[in-house]
Amino acid sequence: MTELGDKLKQARREKGLSLDDLQQITKIQKRYLVAIEEGNYAVMPGKFYARAFIKQYAEAVGLDSATLFDEFESEVPETPQQEVVNNEPSRVQSKRNPMPAQSVGNQVNSRNRFFDILPKILIALFIVFILFIVWFFLLNKQDSSTEKVKTDTSNPTVKVEDSTKSEDTTKDTAKKDTTEKDTTTKDKEATYTNKEDTKELEVTKGETSGNATTYTVKNTDKMKLSLSATGDSWIGVSDVSGNTIENVTLSSQNPSDEVDLGTNETVTVVIGNAPVTTVKINDKQLELAPTLVKQVLTIKLDTSDSSSDAE
Repeated sequence: MTELGDKLKQARREKGLSLDDLQQITKIQKRYLVAIEEGNYAVMPGKFYARAFIKQYAEAVGLDSATLFDEFESEVPETPQQEVVNNEPSRVQSKRNPMPAQSVGNQVNSRNRFFDILPKILIALFIVFILFIVWFFLLNKQDSSTEKVKTDTSNPTVKVEDSTKSEDTTKDTAKKDTTEKDTTTKDKEATYTNKEDTKELEVTKGETSGNATTYTVKNTDKMKLSLSATGDSWIGVSDVSGNTIENVTLSSQNPSDEVDLGTNETVTVVIGNAPVTTVKINDKQLELAPTLVKQVLTIKLDTSDSSSDAE
């Protein structure tokens, strides 16, 4: 056991906290808390997470993390700045590099060839348009001639109908029209009701206290968590009782993950490297605190609207 681990362990005991209690407070797995007390940082996901977990442990037991890092500088794992910062300079440099002269020349030649054949394309389209007009005119003329011949050759007939039968037919027609109007009105009312029942997913962000933020989700009966990262980021998901639902480390080889929260209405999401991490609920992105590296998100499903609709 290291001096740093011994000091943290002593502070925890003075607070009257067990490792299980500390796990509930910090949302850090118990095996990582044991590793910090024993100085076994090799089991951590990385040096960055080792420093972050030590800082969280110290704050939970009432110790100043900055003073602790200065006092035990030789024991705390060092992490290079490159583990957190993206490779933005290389991308910016590539954007600033001018295009090769050969590529510019090829583009100019391609553009010139396009303008050379453009008049031929326009002439061909004009010819096709003229042919379509002629075809359409001849087709209409032929249809008119056919209808005229049919009219001339047909024999007009005078048909006398019984007045009683005509009256019955009129009543049946009126009844049918009334039925069709009623059916159309009911269809319109049903369509309007369906449109009213469809509501957009609503996510409300609460206040941020320390590194903890609460979000409320409405207008849905289940939640799906979508996670993605542009760098290395450890993410832990647990239910309201503290049971682990998902533990995943995202990286360039494993940049995304999806978690079906099932029947859970309240979950906690712990993010180790929030600046490179994106969190979505049912494809709607959550607004994270912009300056915090480690964040604890509490997501609650509000089912009050669904209950009132059912009544």
